[in-house]
Amino acid sequence: MEKQSDRKLSGMAGRISGLLQRVAQPKTVAAVLTVCYVCSLIPLCVLAWFNHASADDYTNGSGGYHVWSAGHSVVAVLGAAFQKAVYEWHTWRGCFTSAFLSAVPPHIFGAGGYRVTTWLVLGLLTASVLYFMYMLFVRLFRADVWTVCSIGMLTLLLSVQCAPGGVELFYWYSGAINYTFMYGVSLLFYGALLSAVVNQGRRRRTAIVAASVLGFLVGGANQMTMLNAAICLTAAVCLLLCLKKRAVLRTLGIPVGIFYAAALLSIVAPGNYVRAEQAGGGMRPLKAVLVSLYNGLDMAVNDWLTWPLIVAVIVMIPLFWHIFASTRFSFPYPFWALLFGYGVVSAMFTPPLFAVGNVEAGRIQGTAYLMFVLALVLCTGYLTGWLRKKYERIADKAALPAEKREAYGKETCLCLTGALAFMAFGILMTVIPEPRAFNSVSAAADLVNGSAGAYADALHTREEKYRESAGEDVQVAALPAKPELLYFSDITPDPEDWQNRGVARFYDLGSVAVVTDGTTIR
Repeated sequence: MEKQSDRKLSGMAGRISGLLQRVAQPKTVAAVLTVCYVCSLIPLCVLAWFNHASADDYTNGSGGYHVWSAGHSVVAVLGAAFQKAVYEWHTWRGCFTSAFLSAVPPHIFGAGGYRVTTWLVLGLLTASVLYFMYMLFVRLFRADVWTVCSIGMLTLLLSVQCAPGGVELFYWYSGAINYTFMYGVSLLFYGALLSAVVNQGRRRRTAIVAASVLGFLVGGANQMTMLNAAICLTAAVCLLLCLKKRAVLRTLGIPVGIFYAAALLSIVAPGNYVRAEQAGGGMRPLKAVLVSLYNGLDMAVNDWLTWPLIVAVIVMIPLFWHIFASTRFSFPYPFWALLFGYGVVSAMFTPPLFAVGNVEAGRIQGTAYLMFVLALVLCTGYLTGWLRKKYERIADKAALPAEKREAYGKETCLCLTGALAFMAFGILMTVIPEPRAFNSVSAAADLVNGSAGAYADALHTREEKYRESAGEDVQVAALPAKPELLYFSDITPDPEDWQNRGVARFYDLGSVAVVTDGTTIR
């Protein structure tokens, strides 16, 4: 009886294993993860419908708004943005790309246009991560495109759902366009450089042109993204010099040179020194670097390395093991690769520490987190590749199971399905006691409880009043709700507050203030 029961259990286990092996294959896994990611974006994109401008959106966009109101000329708006970027280069900040984009907030074309912010930023982030992954793994390492798609979707899920400072990364235009958007542009830049290396002829020339344009934009981006790109490109150039890859260096010479020129233009801007003097709290360079290294380790271990990231890494290990089966690259010096990843993430904190002495802003921590997720994924891949090649060297190659590029083995299927099932179970168990644990769940909560609608209605009423009250002193009621992903900041009872003056200048008001003590609103 016992032997018969054992045979039945063994047969059942074999059938389950066979079913998993048939189902958990590259296309299926990629399709499931893609559907999960797309579905996770729905609450975020719907919430964007209730989004409204605040704070710097008014001070940065005032010039463009008045130009658009006067003649509805897009060219004139772009001209005003260019003038704003030049002015800020001299008086406030050197990151001219960010200054230009910040001067064109979508609400200058109509209040309803502001909802485009989230769609634009999430769309570019998605496209840039997938494009970079495709160029790196599919084109350079000849990996299976479906497996790389799975890795890309996991990277995006972690980046979007677990990112701190979601309001500043995805909803507040002045923060999102300056940090998340430019982070995405930097990934497009890296992808274009890889495209120039792997392609020939017309495609190579097109890639070089694209990389040159993107390099100029990244050189003028926020200093976190610019410094990160400078470190990565400098390391790549040094490595290519050591390997005597002169042909590759010649191919990349123009776009990399343009990037360095743009970065230098940003660094020498007089506005950087004006801002540093006014801030008065910046650190000395050496201290900023040391504190950055501490912050990189502290935030990674204590704040960012949560169970979803750990489980996702477990999922990625068999995926990377699979795609590196056919590559000849040996993945040397894994310790230095991991150390470089840690250094790149930590360096993200150096510019704000040097400029203002802290990294408290949600957009700063959020952008560093995005880079941490990418570095974690790439380091996981590198270490897995090293282990794979080491295993192949010491194992009897004749005894190794034959692997097909388009199919996963039994062990890979079991590991994938087990880890993904655990992740799904963990998410369900997390969102019940902690509805704000993931950004999409937080967005859904604010949609369901009505706070998003109340917030949007109140700001819509305010904006109508602003347009009808040119030249007058305006008082408005306090906001009835402050949704976590929509509310960044608001005007105050003080008409001389910088935010109040920004709104008044945007709408040509005499002054504007919030009434909080029951006074009759005029």
